[in-house]
Amino acid sequence: MQHFLASRQTIDIPVKHLFVEYKFWIEKKKPFSTVTEEVATLARQGDDFRRIIQPKKSDILYPLVTFLDHFDISTAYPLLLRLLDTGLEDEQWQIVSEILESYLLRRAVCGLTTKNYNRVFLVLTRSLHRDGTSPENIRKYLYGLKGDSTEWPSDQAFQKAWQSKHAYQTLQNPKIVHILRRLNDTYINVKSENITINSPLTVEHILPQSWIDHWPLPDGSKGLTWAERIKAEPGDPRAIAADRRNALLQTLGNLTILTQALNSLVSNSGWTIKKPALLKASLLPINQQLHEADTWDESAIEERSKELFERAIKIWPRQP
Repeated sequence: MQHFLASRQTIDIPVKHLFVEYKFWIEKKKPFSTVTEEVATLARQGDDFRRIIQPKKSDILYPLVTFLDHFDISTAYPLLLRLLDTGLEDEQWQIVSEILESYLLRRAVCGLTTKNYNRVFLVLTRSLHRDGTSPENIRKYLYGLKGDSTEWPSDQAFQKAWQSKHAYQTLQNPKIVHILRRLNDTYINVKSENITINSPLTVEHILPQSWIDHWPLPDGSKGLTWAERIKAEPGDPRAIAADRRNALLQTLGNLTILTQALNSLVSNSGWTIKKPALLKASLLPINQQLHEADTWDESAIEERSKELFERAIKIWPRQP
């Protein structure tokens, strides 16, 4: 009822004021000509809401509402109720899903705030009431937003965050899994085996976080522990190399997904041991690409990051 009333009034409705606000709306605005019409509308939008919170895989909404659940964004529900009430075609829903997911995912990867989403979606809903409900009007509104609190990040900002940000500081595990799973799907073609994943997926650092013992630095020297790093002299080449490695290993270019976590001993072992174990543990196409990697180092991470990003901007585009 809170989301329903917000979608109709396009204002924030605190749940503790729901009864008063609804009563005021009915008595003053007179949105329904009869009680029968009112109850029929509530029943219809109740069914719509069930599609949002209990989606079926066959539903055109499934990819979008699953994404919203993974990214913990329920503030878009009034907008979805508005869109469902207007009866968009499936083709339109596919475009709307792409637009909304691109806007929200790019902001998440860039580490931008979510605190203004309630207002963003309510104002968008209000503009659709005024200008008409269409994917084009949704794109136009979101594209016109400015400033860190609401903007739709550009390709340049998206790429910079993608290749340099600490994934676990900006994203939580379900979000990383969602991103990597979507990227994995881009490797599937008509010649690929149809693999259904029913078990939960875990995130794996290809170059492990505990790399000191089995992963020498690019010059062949052993890396520094955190304690050694703190004591290192300014400009120490090993300290600089260790810092670069520690930063890159937390980026999306060094992360993948597995149906089951690797044994910690194997996970931290050198590439000659870890690579065959990783490929044996996973038939996912995103992992099978690692067959071609004879070594795994900073250059390999940067190269994979660029390759994944080229796929990412096709999944989550931003056009005027």
